[in-house]
This record gives sequence, C-alpha cells and structure tokens, in this order.
Amino acid sequence: MRSEIYSQQHIPVLGDKLAAYPAFVVNLIAFCLYETAFYFAYRYGMTFSHATASPFWFPDSVLLCALLLVRPRWWWVIVLAPLPIRLTVEVPPDIPLWFLLTTFVIDSAKGMVVATLLRRFIKNPIRFDSVRELTLFYLIAVLLIPVMSAFLGAQARSLLGFDYWSDWERWFLGDALAQLVITPVIFYWILGVQWRLPTQSSSRLIEAGCLILGLVVAGHLAFFEASSSAALTESRFYAPIPFLIWAALRFGMRGASGAIFVTAVIAIGAAFHGIGPFRGQSPTDTAIALQHFLLLRAAPLFFVAVLIEQKRRMEGSLRESEKRFRHMADTAPVMIWMSGVDKRCEFVNKAWIEFTGLSLQQQHGRSWVEGIYPEDRRHCHDICNSSFEARRPFEIEYRLRRHDGVYRWMLEQGVPRYEGDGEFIGFVGSAIDITDRKRAEEANQNIAHVSRLAVVGELTAMVAHEINQPLGAILSNAEAAEILLESENPPLEEIREILSDIRKNDLRADEAIRKIRTLLRKHELQLQPLDLNEMVEDVLRLVAGDAIRRRIRLHPNLSPRLPWAFGDRIYLQQVLLNLIINAMDAMTDTPEEARRIIVRTCMVGDDLEVTVDDRGHGINTDKLSSIFHSFYTTKSDGMGLGLSIASSIIEMHDGRIWADNNQEGGATFHFSVPAAKERPQDTSTDTNLNVQYRSKRRTDIREITTV
Repeated sequence: MRSEIYSQQHIPVLGDKLAAYPAFVVNLIAFCLYETAFYFAYRYGMTFSHATASPFWFPDSVLLCALLLVRPRWWWVIVLAPLPIRLTVEVPPDIPLWFLLTTFVIDSAKGMVVATLLRRFIKNPIRFDSVRELTLFYLIAVLLIPVMSAFLGAQARSLLGFDYWSDWERWFLGDALAQLVITPVIFYWILGVQWRLPTQSSSRLIEAGCLILGLVVAGHLAFFEASSSAALTESRFYAPIPFLIWAALRFGMRGASGAIFVTAVIAIGAAFHGIGPFRGQSPTDTAIALQHFLLLRAAPLFFVAVLIEQKRRMEGSLRESEKRFRHMADTAPVMIWMSGVDKRCEFVNKAWIEFTGLSLQQQHGRSWVEGIYPEDRRHCHDICNSSFEARRPFEIEYRLRRHDGVYRWMLEQGVPRYEGDGEFIGFVGSAIDITDRKRAEEANQNIAHVSRLAVVGELTAMVAHEINQPLGAILSNAEAAEILLESENPPLEEIREILSDIRKNDLRADEAIRKIRTLLRKHELQLQPLDLNEMVEDVLRLVAGDAIRRRIRLHPNLSPRLPWAFGDRIYLQQVLLNLIINAMDAMTDTPEEARRIIVRTCMVGDDLEVTVDDRGHGINTDKLSSIFHSFYTTKSDGMGLGLSIASSIIEMHDGRIWADNNQEGGATFHFSVPAAKERPQDTSTDTNLNVQYRSKRRTDIREITTV
C-alpha cells in the first residue's frame, strides 16, 4: 500500500495529485527524485577542495526532508540509497575510502536523529506554525545535532592531518547553514508548492516581482560592485536587508526562505569569482565569511516571518470566529448585545434591531436606557452600573419600547467579558420577551406571592443557622489569630491550627449552601440506591435553625445498618422537609416544654419507613382521609398543595404515605419506599468506618438541634 512507504500527510496538494497513480509508481517516482536531488547535492558539496569544506552541506537537507516524508520503518532504504552515490561520484584524490564511509555514517546518524526529534516535538515538521516550532527546529537541526556531529567529523579530519578546531568550526557551520537556509527552501518551495495556477491577485504578483527585482539589484550592489573596502561590515552589504524584511512581512516564511536563498545564490556567485568582499581571500576565509554573513541574517528573519504568519492565522481565526458568532447571534431566538469598557453598545443582533427598529449605527452614541419604561429606568441603571463596576453578572426585568411604541416586558441577563490574559473588555448579554409569561403569572399572582413568602420565611432560619455557626467560628478564630499575632513571639503552630479551623468552617458553610441550592433547584426524578439515614440527617441539619427559633427539640431515632433505599434523594428530602415543617407549624400553641419532633427510620417487611412524630393539635378523625387531597389545608395561610405533592412523589417511588393521631396528642406521618436490590459500586465497604461516621453525624445533629 502507498501508506507503507510514502506519507501524504505533510504535503496534501502533491499527495492529492499522486493519489490517482498506483502505489508502486508513486514510490518509484519519489525515490528517483530523492536519488537525483541527493546526487546533485553531494556532487556540489564535493566540488570544494579537501582542505576547504563546502559552506553548505546540501546532502543533509535532502536526506532530512526525505526522512521526514517517509515512514520510519522504511528509513533504512533512504539511508542506504545514497551510499552508491557517495562511492562513485568523483571526489578529490586525497580523500580515502575510509573517510567517505565515516562521513556516510555520521551524516546518516545525524539525519535520523534530527528527523526523529522533529517528528516527536513538531506536529508538522516540514512547516513552522509557531515561534515554538521554529525554535525547536533551530535547537535540534541547526544547533545541537550539528554541534555534536562536528566533534566526530573534526576527529575524522584530524586523522588526515588537519587542525581539529578549525575543521570543527567549518563542519558545524556547513551543517548548520544548510539546515538554516536550504532546508526551509525545500520545505516551502518544493514540498509545499501548490501544483496549480496561482490564485493571487495581479497586485500581489506585481509586488512579488518588484521584490525579486529589488533583491537582485541590492544583492548585485552589495556583492559584485567594486569597492575600495571589501569588508562585510561595509554599509552597502546591508542593502538586501530591507528587501528581506519586506519578503518576511508580506509573504511569510515562503517569502523569507526564498529571499534568503536568492541572497545566498548571489553571495556564493561572488565568492566563487573572488570579487566584492571576497576579493583576495583564501577559500577557507571565503567560506567562513559567507557562512557568518548568511547565518546572522537568516535566523532572525525566519523568526519575523513565523511571527507574522502566526499573527495572520490568529487574526483570521478571530475573524472567522466573529463571523460565526454573528451568524449564530442573528439566528438566535433571543436579543443579544455587547458593550465595551466605556459601557457603550458595540454589537446588537438582528433580533434586537427588528425589535427596536434601530440599526447598530443608530445604537452608537445613544443611551441604552432611552427605550426603557420611565418607571424602570432608575432601577435598570443602578443594577447595570453596579454590576459593571463590580464585574459581576446581573439579571433584571424591565419594560422596553418596541419599534411600534408598545412596551414589552424583558428579562435581561449580562455577564462580563474578558480577554485571554484576564483583561476586562465589557459585557455581553441577552434579552427575551417575557410579556406573555408575566401576564400568565398575574391568573396566579396572589398564590405565588404567598407561596414565595412562605418558602422564604421557612428557609431564612435554615440558611441563617447553617451559615451563622461556621461564620461565627471563623470570626472567633480570626480574632484569636489577631491577638496571637500581636504578641512578641507569635506561636506559629497555634496560628496554623487556627487557619486550618477557619478553612474547615469555610468548607462547612460552602457545603451548607450547596445542599440548600441542590434541594431547591429544578430536578427530574432519578431513582437510584441511597442512604436513607444520611438523607434524613441532611434534612434535620437544614431545619435545625428553624427548630431553635421555634423552641422545638428534634430527636433523630435512626435504625442502624439499614439497607439502602431505592429512590430520588432530592424528592424524598422535599417530602420529609414538608412533613417536618407541617409538624412545627402544628405545635404553635403547644407549651414550649412539650414541643418536640421525633424522626424515625426502620425496616418494615421489604420496605424502608420514615415517620415524623409531633406533639401538635393532631388531625380531625373525619379529615384523615382528605389531608392528602389537593387544596385541603388546616392552615389559615396554607394553599393545600404540600401534602398532595408529597403524596404524588411517594407514589412515583412505588411507596406509600399515611398519617394517624397519637394517643398522647399530636400526629404521626409515615411514608415508605422500596429497598434497593444492591448498593452503589463506589460505596465504602468498611462497615465499621461507615457506622462510626453515621454515629458522629447523629451526634452533631443532636448537638445542633437540641434547645
């Protein structure tokens, strides 16, 4: 199969063209191209004398590119294929066979190490999509591996009588410059070439032509013009730099690599003819001067090119993201807006424009409160401004004038926007028309108002008790720590313990809030195994504050080692909470010393049963069969829905709920649910530890709920 040898993933355009041919044809063409390229690269490199190494060791670039395109299992073919070329190409007569074989081994090992590391650390090793990837290429292919291979190469040349460190420098610079100058050219002008007619605009092509012409003229001026000074530090040798920067800024890595290559060709031509800055220099000095000149210009230029390409990709991604956002915003069934740090409108979607009849341009410079109902303006202005200054989300209801002059009720929500670095850049929000919902809520306004007051009244004591205790402990610990810190030698260990207690109480307050929110949120019935005693304990902790306020004692009597129940924790908590609140309401006229509620759990047959026993006024015998019906209540301010809802919940659990009067006064409510067939998989199997934990929780509850 083609994928066995030839990998198309890094050159998709060329891969698409070759996909129509049989696999062996593709592999044969690729192999022949590789052999041909290596032949000319090696022949050029060996045209220099043995005493003067090539300023570019071109075979390294050809070998590396081939290794990056071929799957590692076939690397042995790529490595061995150039050996006949190395042994048959005419070389200077003073180069022995053992030296040719040694350099073959060094170059092969060097190429495989570089290819392995580039494949490992760069997603697409024949393109540089970020400064990080270019830096990795420099470190691996241009610096580290050439440095190490230069030690081996210089050692081999020293056996022929050459100076070790001079040869080390030439060997390193030849390898490094080839990877720095030649390899990117192969990446971007051969492997990454688009095999179709260019789609650039005429102005783009004209600009490229002017750039090439200017670069050639500047290069000729720098390297071929006669001058009394031939040093590379002369000002005229900076003439190509503006064109190099132009190529990087306007054409990215492709332009930068091409421009460096053109400059290198011109400089090499001058070096071969011994003119310009290379007049009168030895071949060795010429090669070193050329290497330093190109090395110092190519490396920073490629960084500029990659930065430019990365910036363009980010800008393109942002434009595409903004385009998608605007499309989604315009098709969304809500009104969407965005504001900047100056609180001015930056964007509104199509729904907002259609509602208000004002375009985005008309929204600019216009106060956003102008269309709000006069009585709602002050409230909206205060909420939005305070939320803006505090950088916090907000939600408001107000009336907004439609394009036809009619005011409609809106529910608006806004959240702060931040840049990736955390900088605040404004708000984004949405608004929906809730006029119909508001009208529907008015057929139930009184009932909803009474219900809301009742729930808030009941939960206020619960929340206050659950939060005040840890907050009080935090305050006491903080005051104690403050006193200790004022001492001459503060006891750090005690202060650490105080800080640990503060943290524990903070987590306790957070857990209390989480449980209350969980209890109140909208929830779909989910039947699963649960610890019934633990569920009862959580509810008792919630109502403990209300019980203290009402001077009522709570007595949990929970049967140990109960099997797990099968039910929905949130819904069962709702049932138990309703029964306990009703029990506390029933003891309003009961003497304080007699006010008590006993909550029991036990196993009855195959079911688990929970009972709530109070010392209230009891239930009329003739009404016992009606208390679970809708709208039946004995409270003057009750709606008669609590017990009806509780009955429906227990029925959904395949359970049973009932009530009876106590002989000594008061009433007892019961409900039962089925036992679970098995325990949850993640439940602790350490029975002793579980029992100890439950025992401690029950002790905590007694300490909290006993008046």
